[in-house]
Amino acid sequence: MRIAAVVILYHPEEKVLSNINSYTNEVEKIYVFDNTEQGTNLKEQLLRNQKFACYHDGENKGIAKRLNAAANQAIADGFDWLLLMDQDSSFAESMIRNYFLYFNEYKSKTDVAMFGVNFEQQTASKSLSCNAVLSDELITSGTLLNLDLFQKIGDFDEKLFIDAVDHEYTIKTLFAGYKIIQFSNIKLTHQIGTLLKRASIKTLFLVRKEKKIHSALRCYYVYRNNLYMQKKYKNTNVVSMQKLNKIAMSIINTSLFYGRNSLKLIYYIYHAKRDFRSNKMGKY
Repeated sequence: MRIAAVVILYHPEEKVLSNINSYTNEVEKIYVFDNTEQGTNLKEQLLRNQKFACYHDGENKGIAKRLNAAANQAIADGFDWLLLMDQDSSFAESMIRNYFLYFNEYKSKTDVAMFGVNFEQQTASKSLSCNAVLSDELITSGTLLNLDLFQKIGDFDEKLFIDAVDHEYTIKTLFAGYKIIQFSNIKLTHQIGTLLKRASIKTLFLVRKEKKIHSALRCYYVYRNNLYMQKKYKNTNVVSMQKLNKIAMSIINTSLFYGRNSLKLIYYIYHAKRDFRSNKMGKY
């Protein structure tokens, strides 16, 4: 059983190297797709290790397209599984070791489309026993993708560009009748949004709370892609769609009330709604 990994870069900082190194020893090969238009200076450092294959074409093509390219290249190279990683994600040494231990010992992998981990901020369980549970959602980063089933389930939806790419593939996987397994006691260090302590107009700026703030452009993708998902899967599991909508609107509202670029965010939301109605998907 051969395992490769993919990481997608976009204006990476130097610390990204340590993130990548946290799982380098566990995989046979790492595909690095650089979405930074002008490229980065990390390529030379990465290529010192023969495990790395770097790709850069001068365009930001988002997440979905790069994941599809990596999966297809890994299949062509004879790999069975692909570890999907964001540049801002990493594992503690004990976590990645136990993750792959649990994965290797898991029986009947043939009908499991994805294995994943816990990315919540709470402290992960210290239990050494495998805590494998059926799941109906995983974030992209930290997921082990079954490449054989990928060919049956289908590609990541490139219309989404970024955001909701993981939700869409998860739904598609469950519809196809395959399992998603989460090792809930394995924790991935993963950054989602910018964590700030801010006051809001909702409390007349009297109470400061820790909130995750997203950029106006990211909120554009969140809003537009949520509209797309609600339409694409409108006749499917209502609970899942309601949950997805709730998550999307929470991100928008938090960034609107606790961010400091409300007018810009409203402008982007207007364009998100307009572009969705005009069937303009992909990159903004």
